[in-house]
Amino acid sequence: MTPTERAIRTARLHWNAAIAAGGVEGAVGPITRDCVLVPAGGEPLVGRPAIVRAWRRLLAEGGRFVREVERVEAGEGVAAEIGRWRSDAGLAGTYFAEWREGGEGWRCSRELYVGVVSCRGPRAGG
Repeated sequence: MTPTERAIRTARLHWNAAIAAGGVEGAVGPITRDCVLVPAGGEPLVGRPAIVRAWRRLLAEGGRFVREVERVEAGEGVAAEIGRWRSDAGLAGTYFAEWREGGEGWRCSRELYVGVVSCRGPRAGG
């Protein structure tokens, strides 16, 4: 495992733990100021303040998610993370994340969540 992959996998583990604990700051800890998050079936959330508001609302409602890293591909100062996500509401799917290396180490700058399973089973066409 490369140092980049280890750093991203470790960050994701801490991120998951913060979400499980219901901590808003931890739930957005590793994102960049200008991060873009596209939730499954939702509109893009642009910038840390918008993402903080969304996590605050979701965590207050009791929503919890787990992301499991399947693969990390790294280049010079940029990495792609691909994995599976699931929620306690019975939703699940695939996610893609872009990480950038900077003065604060590796930070997530983009996340895209694709929902492929719901409480009702696989989506049409899946």
